[in-house]
Amino acid sequence: MKILSIHKRSSHHPHFSEDFFYSFQLTDDIFVCAVMDGCSSAKDSQFTSVLYSKSIHKSCRMLPQMKAIIEDFDLSTMALEDVADFILNQLFDDLKKTKKLFFLTTEELLSTVNLLIYNTKDLNACIKMSGDGLFAINGEITNIDQNNTPNFLGYHLSEKFDVIKDDVIQTWNFKNVNDVSISTDGIDKLIKATKSHEELTKLRHLFLVQPPTENGNLFLEDQFEALHKNGYILHDDLSIIRIVNK
Repeated sequence: MKILSIHKRSSHHPHFSEDFFYSFQLTDDIFVCAVMDGCSSAKDSQFTSVLYSKSIHKSCRMLPQMKAIIEDFDLSTMALEDVADFILNQLFDDLKKTKKLFFLTTEELLSTVNLLIYNTKDLNACIKMSGDGLFAINGEITNIDQNNTPNFLGYHLSEKFDVIKDDVIQTWNFKNVNDVSISTDGIDKLIKATKSHEELTKLRHLFLVQPPTENGNLFLEDQFEALHKNGYILHDDLSIIRIVNK
């Protein structure tokens, strides 16, 4: 099994990347991965995407210990979607608390989140997404495009998670997954000149579908460097995590 990742800063962001990514082995068989894209038109978006990552990590540390607090809580029998809901519910609560603690405005808490929970043994995967982004399952790419107006979790902090989770967060469950990727939409901003639909599809395929080489850990980096040398310029931050389990 190979876990590949890449994180690149846009040519338009000289100081900070507004993207962030996270991966963690929750149990022997379950991996938690996420990519975040802070809102470019908001404030201190690099802080927001990192904050999301810290909250997700906190939940991953909490989950194995929850049985000591709640007797009938059993991580080993939880559905992947329930694990994802736990993490996002905690994230939602953490955003509310952070807003109050640091007197933040809504525009300081806006980021997309593309969350993957993957079981390497039974090959099931759950993906939950707030905002836009892409994912690929066994070579099939799905692009969630919200016309540059993502429906961020941060817009809904005055509401309850159970009320907004089905409207604001999209969910997909998959079986028999051998190759899964999650990506921010920066993958579509890697541009050489005017880009046709065919070229866009080809670029997505290079990162999300093409089988990795034996030098798997650097495969995504090698793909990016080859494009960069060929004149492609990244016009938005990019974060990708890919698990190849074959």
